[in-house]
Amino acid sequence: MRRRRRGKGTNDVTSRTRSTRPTSRPRGVAIIEFALVLPLLVILVLLTVDFGRLVQSRLIISNVSREGGSLASRQTAVDTTLATLLTVSARPLDLAGRDGRIIITRISERRSAALPRPTVKVAVSSGSLAVASQIDSTRRYYGLSQRMYNHLVYNPTNGMADVSELTVVEVFYKYRPITPLPRFLGGMLTPNGDGMIVWSKAAF
Repeated sequence: MRRRRRGKGTNDVTSRTRSTRPTSRPRGVAIIEFALVLPLLVILVLLTVDFGRLVQSRLIISNVSREGGSLASRQTAVDTTLATLLTVSARPLDLAGRDGRIIITRISERRSAALPRPTVKVAVSSGSLAVASQIDSTRRYYGLSQRMYNHLVYNPTNGMADVSELTVVEVFYKYRPITPLPRFLGGMLTPNGDGMIVWSKAAF
């Protein structure tokens, strides 16, 4: 009986010794690991937020240019009213202020063999963003693709061009990040950490 009691007492001492071992070392290691991982998690969250907003802005700009080009091509006259209407359709993006601009250009065919090159018939814009149109007579093919440009050139075989006119809608938007991450990265995401120009063009 005494041996059994001694054995039970020995087990109690052992269990007490195990339960009273310090646990500060595992906790200290966990704190250090968390401190090392936390900056990476913060950067990942900031990147996700800004990248998601950038993708959303790009999709809105593309939709406005396509729908605007389709709508403008059906109208006989192109004026600033249509450009203002397109700025409203881009919400929540503010294309009417300093960060946005919409340019609508209509290019007309040439109906003479003496002057076969097409001409810019009218160009209207809305918004205050300081950007230049990509459609210009000084550019090669007026900023259009060669195939699209050729449809506006006088064709002596048919006595006219393949297409009488072409309407181009350009949408520009200056995306500004809402997180301070671009400034910390020295403008890697956006030039000078101020913003980047997102634009889209559609021709009908």
